[in-house]
Amino acid sequence: MSESSLGISQLIPLDTVSVRQKTTVFSGNEYVVVDFNGQQLFHAKESGGALNLLGGKNRAFDITITDMQDNKVITLRRPYTFGPDKMEVTVCNQLASVVRQEVTFMKPVLNINDPQDRLVLRVKGPAVRTGECDFEIFTPSKKRVGVISKLWGGCAREALTSKDNFRINFPTDLDVRYKAALIGTCFLIDFLYYE
Repeated sequence: MSESSLGISQLIPLDTVSVRQKTTVFSGNEYVVVDFNGQQLFHAKESGGALNLLGGKNRAFDITITDMQDNKVITLRRPYTFGPDKMEVTVCNQLASVVRQEVTFMKPVLNINDPQDRLVLRVKGPAVRTGECDFEIFTPSKKRVGVISKLWGGCAREALTSKDNFRINFPTDLDVRYKAALIGTCFLIDFLYYE
């Protein structure tokens, strides 16, 4: 097993992780992913500088997620597109998932697909995305299996900073590739709705 696959294997026994955005200025978003005890598992950094940030929430991005030994374990790539969003999730240098934004009228829906672009999970958000809110995770048969929760940081923090916090609950036995895709989907939710 390679060093990078050892890093991703930390997700295997987990059913909950938290994502904390670190405040950065003109250098792209940074996040840390921690387990239920607050122990840091991964560090995520958006590549690109100030010019890339001018695209706002619609900008293309590449995010590299490394473990605590600085091994690259997950890569997220969101190309610029005129249509619905698409993000590729690579785990240990292999395409693991394609996340696609579904065109809907009110509630946001993101589909987590396998490498052949077949539906594995659907993430459905609320129509109103203020305060603390949940993006529910469903199987293709519409069984609820988890949630990505946007945590409320308080009035001052929400108004004055771009520092968002999330908690992700997923089945313990979910394939580690789709746990990685859910972490990536959490970042995409942050870009789309809270940036």
